[in-house]
Amino acid sequence: MFFVSLFCYGAIALLSIIFGIIYLTSSQFMPYHSLALGKSWSEVEPHVQTLILALMRVAGGGWLAAGLTILILLAIPFQAHSRWAIYTIPAIALITSCGSFYATYLVKSNTPGNPPFRLSLLSIGLAIIGFIFSIV
Repeated sequence: MFFVSLFCYGAIALLSIIFGIIYLTSSQFMPYHSLALGKSWSEVEPHVQTLILALMRVAGGGWLAAGLTILILLAIPFQAHSRWAIYTIPAIALITSCGSFYATYLVKSNTPGNPPFRLSLLSIGLAIIGFIFSIV
């Protein structure tokens, strides 16, 4: 059961790190952002481009920090079966995943954009499964 938790949390960490790197290194918004705005990147005013990229960097930094933190906690205290890590890891994962889900849900329900909200749901599900398997 321990390995199921480790797998679930490791998958969340990996997804977070990948999305973090993508959002930190992108030079323009994502395709679903373009659909949501009904504009291509070149049609967006330069000061709005700056704002969007800044918000993407904040999101990317948060995902990267959460993913790396989860990996560190998995490598050290979780492996040592520290009780506090059993609760801290899903808390970090759920806070990040629920925030992402809410943001992508707003875009999905209020614009023509098609953000990757299913990945947020997957992360939420993995966090719940990982927690259940870590306490039984």
